[in-house]
Amino acid sequence: MAIGLPNIEVVFMGKANTAISRSQKGVACLIISDQTTEAKTMTYKNLTEVLETDYTAENYAIISDVFMREVSKLIVIKLGATEKFAAAKPFISKDINWIAYITPTAAEQKALVDFVKAENKVRVRRLKAVVYKTTLSDDMHVVNFVNDEVIRLDGTVQAGHLYLGRLLGILAACRLDQSVTYFELKDLISVKEVADNDAAVDAGNFILFNDDDTVRIGRGINTLQTNDKEHTEDMKYITIVEGMDLVFEDIVKTFKTTYIGKFKNMYDNQVLFISAVNSYFRGLAIDEVLDPNYDNAAGVDVEKQRLVWVQNGTAEADAWTEKQVKNNTFRTKMFIHAKVKFLNAIEDLDFTIEM
Repeated sequence: MAIGLPNIEVVFMGKANTAISRSQKGVACLIISDQTTEAKTMTYKNLTEVLETDYTAENYAIISDVFMREVSKLIVIKLGATEKFAAAKPFISKDINWIAYITPTAAEQKALVDFVKAENKVRVRRLKAVVYKTTLSDDMHVVNFVNDEVIRLDGTVQAGHLYLGRLLGILAACRLDQSVTYFELKDLISVKEVADNDAAVDAGNFILFNDDDTVRIGRGINTLQTNDKEHTEDMKYITIVEGMDLVFEDIVKTFKTTYIGKFKNMYDNQVLFISAVNSYFRGLAIDEVLDPNYDNAAGVDVEKQRLVWVQNGTAEADAWTEKQVKNNTFRTKMFIHAKVKFLNAIEDLDFTIEM
């Protein structure tokens, strides 16, 4: 038992120390319709590994767009001319962070949205999608791009859905200490703007806009619109959700690999895990993923643990002190509560000059 604490601490601190670099190089997945070769999926670390002859010219250009940013790897899933999104499902691996499907068909984009929502109920590494002109997604793991057209540097007018590869690369490679808001798209001359930029953003859409002589991303937001006890206004921002997902993944994976089944369920052993989690939070605060000026902390959820005892016939638990509740662990369960503050990026300025 004595070696448990250092082991958990080391694992968590290693994850905290690499949080920024890990977020910078996400795993991207691109679904395309292409019949140039029989290969169903290919995985690439960089563009030099991609053979042009394996793809149509249009698809090769889209893949090149992804690699304009440094992603960890790109998984390309090829569909036949008559195949639908369902044919791609078996090839969407659990290590993917971001996914895009190059199609203008609304029903097929919706199929990807539905898949992402279902997957995130069961997977540890949360899947995020950048889709094209979907409606009613209302999900913090879905980004909805809505511009009709972009104009590339060579003057080529490109349909909006064909630009998803470029956005996929940007989102998969964005660091946790940054935001994609106002990201400058130097590969474009201009973009066909939506009718009302502000209204589109307020509705949860991801837009590009013309800013003097450059094109920029409007806001780094997802499609979440619902505000309830489980979803706050902050969760509408991609950078916040990226931080939440990383913390969730790190804690769950570390719990499974270094803690579960290795310790008896007593309060002293729960403290080992809680202390390690709090050290992890401190590491994230140093890197400004969490707010260093906030008391980011985890502890036993006393009231939830008290309630489960009462609900299971121990009425006297209702009068237990906090110490008694903590010392009376319940079966195989740990009831842990954490309160943290994720930092967003600076995106707005309210500057008043008095004269």
